[in-house]
Parts: sequence; C-alpha cells; structure tokens
Amino acid sequence: MATSSFAKILTVLDLFSVTRPIINVENICDELGWSKPTAYRYLKELVATDILRRISGTSGDYTLGSKIAILDYISRTTDPLVRISIPYMKMIVERTELSCLITYLNHDSCIDLHHELYEPFNVGTYGRGCPRPVYVGSSAKVILAHLPKQKLADYYARFSTQFRDVGFAHDENSFIQEMKIIKKQGYYLSKGELEPSICGLSVPICFSNKEAPLALTVLGSINRFEFINLEKVMLILKESAQQIELGFTGL
Repeated sequence: MATSSFAKILTVLDLFSVTRPIINVENICDELGWSKPTAYRYLKELVATDILRRISGTSGDYTLGSKIAILDYISRTTDPLVRISIPYMKMIVERTELSCLITYLNHDSCIDLHHELYEPFNVGTYGRGCPRPVYVGSSAKVILAHLPKQKLADYYARFSTQFRDVGFAHDENSFIQEMKIIKKQGYYLSKGELEPSICGLSVPICFSNKEAPLALTVLGSINRFEFINLEKVMLILKESAQQIELGFTGL
C-alpha cells in the first residue's frame, strides 16, 4: 500500500471524538471528500486490522476497534517517560492532596500523557488522551512559553482571536512578552481558564532546547488553592520535574 494511501486511511480516525464516537460512511464521504467506493475500500482495511469495528445491524456505522485499546494499554504500561514519572506524580498527589498531570504539545492541542488523581477530584475535561486547546490552561501556557519566537508567532497567528477573547493577549507583541514572563518565572498559575471552578499550577519538564517541554501540573478547586502554600507546592513540582528530566536523560 502506498504511503499516500495509508495516510489517507488514517485521516478517518480524525473524525472520531468524545462527542462523536460513531461515524457513518456518509460522514466520511462528506467530510473527507471521498467517493463511497473509496470510503468502503479504506474502511475494509481498517476493520481487517481491528482499528475500526463495523456496528452490526446498521447501514455503514463504525466505531473504534480493539486495536486502539490494545495500543493504549501498551503505551500506558511501557512508555518510559510515564514509568519514570509515576512515582513522582503519586508523591505529589500524596503531599499536596491535588491531582497531578503530565502534558505534551500535540500540534494544535495539549494532551495529557498520564494523570494521578486525588480521590475527591473529578478530572472533568482533563485526563489521559483528552485534547485541550492551546490558548487556555496552565499546561498550555508553560509549554508555549518555551517555544522559539517564530513558533510563538505562528501559534498566535492561528489562535489570535481565541487569545484575545480569553483576555490573554491582544496582539502578537503582547503575547510574546507574556510568554517571556512565564518562561522567566518558571511556572504558570491558571484560575478558571478551562473550567470555572478549577485552578492549575504548571512547571516545565525540559529535555531539549530543540523540543517543546512537557508540563507537570497540579489541579484542584479554586477554593482549595486559596488555602495552600503555593511556594511549597511549586518547589515540589520543580524538584520532581528535575528528577523526571534526569531519569529520562539517563536511559
């Protein structure tokens, strides 16, 4: 199978979301501009490899197959970064009684690689594999702050309306200046940016000057954050981030 054909087949997976767990042949043809014969041919390949599953008794409805769950399990249990990070994240949760996330930048969204939850906390729109926008939240801000100026300008060009709407930056220059401040202070605290009742405090995990860092984040309610010692929590986060960096680079 040609690479171009393989790439086209995988675009079907982009049509799935939390709000749309089932797709139809009509959706595929309308949104990807394929003919029905082409769509059915590609769907046959995806079903044969268990990436998709056809829902019996329907006229061309498909959902994600067992291969996706298997790959997620392999990733969760073998990813060296996750394995290194888990002990530190568990320690953070135990000491702070806040939930903890590790997040990476994936093109136009931020995705949690792993999370450890403090029992009473409802993860909501956070959690492994859940994409979040790059223009709100502490994880996104602390990651973007470490990107080169040209990449920052590119992100602002694509999301300038959103950055203005949330009141973060009204032009490219002010955006870049805000990013410089975040990078210099080494953390970012968000209050109600993604969910009205949630605070997030993030620090970077930097492995290379050439790549975007990950974000190590604690989450809790705004009420909870009013009574915690931010300096102590920040120190725990920064020390843990350094240990994760050392552990990963030592592999």
